[in-house]
Amino acid sequence: MQSEHRLKDSRDFRRVFRRGKSFASGRLVLYYCDNREARLRVGFSISRKVGKAVVRNRLKRVLRAIFQRHLDELRDKPVDVVVVCRASAADAPFQDLEREVEKLLTKAKLLPQPTGDERP
Repeated sequence: MQSEHRLKDSRDFRRVFRRGKSFASGRLVLYYCDNREARLRVGFSISRKVGKAVVRNRLKRVLRAIFQRHLDELRDKPVDVVVVCRASAADAPFQDLEREVEKLLTKAKLLPQPTGDERP
């Protein structure tokens, strides 16, 4: 995921947590709010409770790859998104995390409703 689509400043994270809306699943919590930019920006918050640095960095790489797959659909939405990982996300397979991110983005109405033809 390109640098222009990453949320980096702590004040931006605080703004999303304070003003944004949230949706949760078993492994992830998604916070989002509108921004003044004309593009999507994504940040990840992964506590040390989730695991050591290797585990946290792996989760960030996996989540970045998931958002990269959906970047064409999300690119022009002026939204800041923060994904918070719970401890159970540490040993989750890629497909499960991708399914949860898609479900949360659909709940937040950032992705269109999936039709029955796309996945089993």
